[in-house]
Amino acid sequence: MATAGQSNAARSPAAGVVVMHKMKYRDIQPAHENSVLDSFEGYLKESGATFQVIERPDPPDALVNIDGEPCWVEITDAFQSIEWAKSITSYAAEDKTHTPRKSGVIFNPDSAACEKVKEVIVKKYDKQTMKDLYLSRGQGILLVGAYTPLTTLEEIIEQGSDLILSEISQKISIFKSIYLYQNSQQGHVFSKFL
Repeated sequence: MATAGQSNAARSPAAGVVVMHKMKYRDIQPAHENSVLDSFEGYLKESGATFQVIERPDPPDALVNIDGEPCWVEITDAFQSIEWAKSITSYAAEDKTHTPRKSGVIFNPDSAACEKVKEVIVKKYDKQTMKDLYLSRGQGILLVGAYTPLTTLEEIIEQGSDLILSEISQKISIFKSIYLYQNSQQGHVFSKFL
């Protein structure tokens, strides 16, 4: 099961299993964002870059320094469906009843995943607060969680990049980079999209 973030999961050394620690529903999003930022820092460090969170104002989700240069980061998630999102978040919440995703067939999961990722990216480009951030702070970085269990990041990039790039090519260039990510046992794995 995908966790809401590293900060609420612990690895059992004997079993090699991730154990979920539940939290209040209102704490899930900040814990998730902190976990994504921690994983993104690790991802950038692998390429020799430095990353430091300066502030968490919301919006954006973080003001950061990358290699000593100021930047801002926005985090969003693309879920396969609303039911999938409710299932994941209610599972992690101690004060909510878990709402399991109903079983059923997902037709064309790759194209559906690409469409969901495109929708959340375009929504961020169209959001006035993102435009205002671009005008006041310059270009930022967008981190997009792909909660699409039947489709990999590589498949989304391979099959959806033309569609997504054609949608955002006529918009203000708010983001200098877009990274897709998915949960992994070590936190999150990232693939650069733009």
